[in-house]
Amino acid sequence: MPATRRGNQARAGRHDLVARVQRVWGESPFYQARLRGPAPDRLYHQPSDPRTPDRALAESLFRGRLAIGAESVDCEGEVERIWDLVVATGPLHSFLHDFSWLRHAEAMGEAGARPARRLIRAWLDRCERWSPDAWAPYLTGERLTQLCCHAALALRGEDALWRSRLLSSMARQTRHLARVCHRAETGYERLMTAAGLALAGLCLPGCEEQAERGLELLRRELRLQVRPDGGHISRNPSQQLAIVIRLQMILKALEARRMPVPGFLRHTVGRMAANALFFRCGDGSLAVFNGGYEDDPKSVLAVRQALDDDSVPQGFARHSGFQRLEAARAVVIADVSHGRGPERFDGATSFHFSSGRGRIVVNCGNGGHLPGEWSRALRQAAAHSTLSSEPPLALFGGGAIAHHRAEDIRGQFLEIERRAHADAPDGPRHLRRFYLSAGGDDLRGEDVIFHPPEALRRTWRIRFHLHPGMKASLARDGRSVILAPPTREGWRFRTDAPELRLEKSVYCGAGGLPAAAEQIVLAPGGLEVGDREAIVVRWAFRRLDGAWTAEGDDGKLERD
Repeated sequence: MPATRRGNQARAGRHDLVARVQRVWGESPFYQARLRGPAPDRLYHQPSDPRTPDRALAESLFRGRLAIGAESVDCEGEVERIWDLVVATGPLHSFLHDFSWLRHAEAMGEAGARPARRLIRAWLDRCERWSPDAWAPYLTGERLTQLCCHAALALRGEDALWRSRLLSSMARQTRHLARVCHRAETGYERLMTAAGLALAGLCLPGCEEQAERGLELLRRELRLQVRPDGGHISRNPSQQLAIVIRLQMILKALEARRMPVPGFLRHTVGRMAANALFFRCGDGSLAVFNGGYEDDPKSVLAVRQALDDDSVPQGFARHSGFQRLEAARAVVIADVSHGRGPERFDGATSFHFSSGRGRIVVNCGNGGHLPGEWSRALRQAAAHSTLSSEPPLALFGGGAIAHHRAEDIRGQFLEIERRAHADAPDGPRHLRRFYLSAGGDDLRGEDVIFHPPEALRRTWRIRFHLHPGMKASLARDGRSVILAPPTREGWRFRTDAPELRLEKSVYCGAGGLPAAAEQIVLAPGGLEVGDREAIVVRWAFRRLDGAWTAEGDDGKLERD
């Protein structure tokens, strides 16, 4: 038997053993006694969830059919059976057990209240006492947050017995969470779990001690995970937004309880809100970087409205490693860091380009909610709008990166330089330059590869992944591409690269199944025999006059 297979089997065996021990301990009278305490009869405060609900998703769930990412389940109309059919891991399991569906049930109004309570009751019948999967720290924190936000839906029209059962279960879960909060797996999950504990403790009578525990853990995690510019160490805009929303909930709960607000909390909320809005595009959603998603415009707007005058978003996130160029309707956001982080997306020098409400150049997004090799594939440089190679070559992973910015009345200039190794001055270097005109109608770029090794000289690719809403057509000259976003604002892409192609791509930035898209690919025309010291490729996006649409079966673009 291969050593790798034996190792996987050994790890699986240890995991099963740990799960059995945890179940025995969690269900034991000794641990259950530790979860006893005052039984609340109401909530002190009901937080407001700013995220937009999806009524169609709730209706599908209550019919017993649900699909999250690539996973699906069909209960054949018996919605209570869904807890028995869903597997113990994956996005579908998380969606159900963190009770995110309560937000969507709110969109159905009174029609969603009864099936929501049926689903909660079925969960209590199976997991009320304890469950190693359902009572994992992060899931428990998220579930308590959703129950606090949507308690009116869960309790509406029910008798005192149901009210007491649900609120008592919430209190028991809160006491459990105070004991295991620090065991959440990732830094982001520890931070959000601490925030969930603090919020639940503030909302539930008799859980003041747990609220203090949550606030203390939250203070520690914020100190460890938030950079001086307000950015989270994940460099993930979606996680940044989620943290800000949760911190705002805690802030409002403290004010509702007329309790003093810790100084660290108010200061951190302002800085993190400004950093989250750094990624806001013209359509109100977020640019996609480092495993993030476009996310919910309503949530972004809620963060913007809560931003104070002292925390105005800047054009440079110094410690997070992003630059933002903005002129008229155009926005360019570029990654000027190493592309390192907890999830290690290789997106250094990649960029996001939008004009008004139309997204033009994007990154492919996150495949963490998809099965198989999706997650690994979408971390590679080829899934970002930057330089890559086929097959992938590890050239710039550990090198230094520097950037320079300048601007005047004519436009804004940004230069990013990436080196293979800091101690190898003659090694490969990648220099990327951007110039955005003051009118926002002209984005010019240049990619220079100094001292390219022979393998890179033959295999380099410069990719521009296009948003699924963008229609692209190769011009007759073979040297340019006509682009038409849904806004009908035409653009032309030009380049002096040896080879210009349109290829298929995918986009997972919306969080669902991969959406078909296209990409502009620049490549060598063959064995390059020119200047051995550098490869220089120039390109530009320029707005066209008039409106452009895709017409005909061939998808060619024509002027209206």
